[in-house]
Amino acid sequence: MPASARKKDKVPAPGAKGEKSTGFYTKKKWKSVLQETRVDLAGRALGPRGALIVGTALLKNTYVTSLDLSQNELGDGGAIAIASMLRTNTQLQHLNLSHNDMTDIGGIALASAFIPNVSPSGQPGQWNRTLFSLVLMGNQLGDDTLLAMSNAAACHRDLTRVDLSWNKVGQNGTKCLMRAYQRNPLCVYQLAANALGDEGTVYLCEALQRYGGKSQTTLNLYRNAISCPGTEAVGRLLANSSIVQDVSLAGNTIGFKGVQALQRQLTDAAVIASCSLRILNLSNNWIGDEGAASVAAIIKANIPSLERLDVSENKITDVGATAIVTAALQNTHLLLLNCEANHLGAKAVDAVVQLIHETRTLTSLNVAGCVNSADHRRTLTIAVGETDGLHVELGPNPEDAAGAEGTALIEKITEHLQMLADQEAQRQKESMAAKKLKKAR
Repeated sequence: MPASARKKDKVPAPGAKGEKSTGFYTKKKWKSVLQETRVDLAGRALGPRGALIVGTALLKNTYVTSLDLSQNELGDGGAIAIASMLRTNTQLQHLNLSHNDMTDIGGIALASAFIPNVSPSGQPGQWNRTLFSLVLMGNQLGDDTLLAMSNAAACHRDLTRVDLSWNKVGQNGTKCLMRAYQRNPLCVYQLAANALGDEGTVYLCEALQRYGGKSQTTLNLYRNAISCPGTEAVGRLLANSSIVQDVSLAGNTIGFKGVQALQRQLTDAAVIASCSLRILNLSNNWIGDEGAASVAAIIKANIPSLERLDVSENKITDVGATAIVTAALQNTHLLLLNCEANHLGAKAVDAVVQLIHETRTLTSLNVAGCVNSADHRRTLTIAVGETDGLHVELGPNPEDAAGAEGTALIEKITEHLQMLADQEAQRQKESMAAKKLKKAR
């Protein structure tokens, strides 16, 4: 190969003259940056070309342990370049590739960097053995990427976190997790805001229940199209796990039947004694007053580990809110209760006042957006002023907001009228000047 061709194919150093993708730093600055342990290049519009240049610079780098390449429009081409770097690099431990328009092509390429392989000469190839954490949230990755990553974690046992939140993983993707957790129970797969559905949630929970997920203390299933069957699977997991502590089912459609399924699992006497659940988020799930009754039953069960409960934005009215608040008065372990954006009527307000005065354990109560009546709000404000131990969030006063809007409208009208008056005065002034000029002639 001619020397000119070899020179043309050579990847330049970051910051080299004429390289727009990495031109935001000088060559000297790049050298300094790549000698730090933590490098943040988020939002630099590197693109695939920049990923190739930075990746090449990191092939034998012995300084950088944490690299943030999020929001860089890397695409699948950039993912392939980073995968090539990972096979050789022996220092990097944490890598953030979130929001980079990657599809399964890029996801599979990244996963392949952890798979043992053989070189064309028959000798052992190169694969990564050092990365601990890989963040891929906010891309377009689906079932194939999760399968590939589970195989990667089975080969590279030190890979303990793969964040696939806000992607397109569906119900088929989680089928691989039974085998994945069996081979590497320490790897945590974060799957919030995907499309697992009930079937995918069942696969996930059964895998966690059977093979542990020894590091999975948090289960975030936010916005995953989960209804009653999926919630029931989560309940079974909680009833049989001493590891999972924080659970979020927010942004699904579990409804009152889903909460009833949780109630059946969590109010069993044996489960209450052994349950490790610390935080339960049921926000925005359309549970209504029927579901609120089941929430109240869970609170009354007085699970020793349960400290935080979120039932905000759930179409709960006075009846359901009264049941929940009354149950909280009987609980001796709950510290935080979030009922924001529901509706408190007269009975619920009375129950809240009693809770404010009598609770000995609750430290925070959020009822913002729950009270429309000025009298009810005044009652709560007085009660809050009479206690020091409980923080109560009432949110902004609707009347104040309406008053502020009215004041702003009056100010705009006044400003407009003043402008009209000024214009009229100017016209009269110009008219008088014209008359004087005409008379002088």
